[in-house]
Amino acid sequence: MTSLVLAFSFSVLGGQALAQSEADPSPSPSAEPVESVAPITAADDQTLDFEAPEWRRITRAKGPAAREDHTWTVDPQGRFAYLFGGRDGDKEFGDTWRYDLAKDKWKRIAVKGKSPAPRFGHNAVWAEGLGVVVFAGQQGDDFFNDLWAYEPGKQRWRKLPSRGQVPKTRYGSCMVVGPDGRLWISHGFTDAGRFDDTRAYNLKSRRWAVITPEGRKPGERCLHECFTTTAGDLVLYGGQDDGNFALGDLWSMGSGRTWDRHDDPQAKWRRLYGVTEAGAHAYIFGGAGDDNGNLADLWQVDRETLEFERVRTAGNHPAARFAGTLITDAARGRLLLFGGQADSGAKADVWELVETAEPEIGARPSDVDGGVAESPSPEAIEEPTDL
Repeated sequence: MTSLVLAFSFSVLGGQALAQSEADPSPSPSAEPVESVAPITAADDQTLDFEAPEWRRITRAKGPAAREDHTWTVDPQGRFAYLFGGRDGDKEFGDTWRYDLAKDKWKRIAVKGKSPAPRFGHNAVWAEGLGVVVFAGQQGDDFFNDLWAYEPGKQRWRKLPSRGQVPKTRYGSCMVVGPDGRLWISHGFTDAGRFDDTRAYNLKSRRWAVITPEGRKPGERCLHECFTTTAGDLVLYGGQDDGNFALGDLWSMGSGRTWDRHDDPQAKWRRLYGVTEAGAHAYIFGGAGDDNGNLADLWQVDRETLEFERVRTAGNHPAARFAGTLITDAARGRLLLFGGQADSGAKADVWELVETAEPEIGARPSDVDGGVAESPSPEAIEEPTDL
């Protein structure tokens, strides 16, 4: 593509001009009991394989207003997914929501004390001992480089100290828990340009360090996502740079701190897609393509070989969109999609991808559900009461 420098002047606002649609009013937060969080009990294998997958829309009651560029993070027990921030046009959100995965029910959290500023284009992961950790993002013309942790057991946010080689403010970066247990962030964008650095945050010392390797590395970009291999290596895919609306290259970096470029996937180039890990696989949905059009395709990625395979679905499916969020509900054997920006505007819909094939007669449960560990029993976790 040519002559894209001027066209990219609006990338501060998320990569393309957005339809100005009016958000649904968000209900006021109601008081709720403090959640009791059990110790982490990770499943041996949360791999989800789909033989005959189908998208189904979940009818929701009151929930978050329509939005894009938010985060949605599942707790390690697979009970709740926590949504924070995002935007709809020039309206930016700073609300926190809890989605009950067993009941398919939203609840706005009445947060105690201070919260992160409203923002979009931020990143979030679950960090053991802390909860949902949010990094960076954008609000209006302002960019952030702060770190906040939401602690479900205390129903509060707290700002984490940042010392050492702190990243410059940015949005459209990516973040994972790296192979060394630190938070790894990579690339991103600010009004001064795009980045190609990689940094790590030590959750114990609360210090940042530059881990950008020497030599070949992914070029400056933003609006990409990251996931990890089965060995824990950081995988970076796609995004947007100064010359392309979307990219399609694939890179990985492990504890040896060397970027390795892999063969480009057969999938269309994309930015602002949804990604989730599900045991031996990662799944990628939608995004915006190199022609600036919205995508609605679904891909399965082998987290060991990094091979991409198109997932074909029957029946109805979510509208093509970018900046939606995709999560894994391993206990119920499904993926969930929320929100994003479609041609018709920002969305507030929830979709589930489920298996429709009948299990083989005599199959063990682990043969059917991919070996997903059972959810913690009621005796192990106190269930919050919905008001």
